[in-house]
Amino acid sequence: MELFKNTLSRQASQPATTSMSGICETPLGAPAEYGGSKDTLNPEEMFVASVNSCVMLVFYHFTAKFNIDILSYTSQAEGKVEKTRDGLGFTGITVTAKVSLNPDQPTDKVKEVAQLAEKYCLISNSVTCPVSYNVDVIDTKNI
Repeated sequence: MELFKNTLSRQASQPATTSMSGICETPLGAPAEYGGSKDTLNPEEMFVASVNSCVMLVFYHFTAKFNIDILSYTSQAEGKVEKTRDGLGFTGITVTAKVSLNPDQPTDKVKEVAQLAEKYCLISNSVTCPVSYNVDVIDTKNI
């Protein structure tokens, strides 16, 4: 199995930074709700973003496999954090995507692809909270 690296560093009186896959350092901090800055990434948002991006990439994998021509894909993900008996934890993540296709593409296949993306996403399969993935196909025939 592959090994993935993430480098974290922090100097006195400086924000923490993270670097992944050779991409330049990015400021990292606590969420604004917990005294952090809105100008930094936080682990909670990166956690939700990793579910969102993984589902999207698996979705695109299967659209290529089924020769479905996607014009656009936008998604939003929301993670719910609640106090549990074990402390604060994510209790659910919802990913909602809007997809537009070329007018000659079969819209019924998109739902099947979405189910496959939800089933085979490594990140969502690795978390303890439930993840739901909803895909709406935008009708491009009337645009």
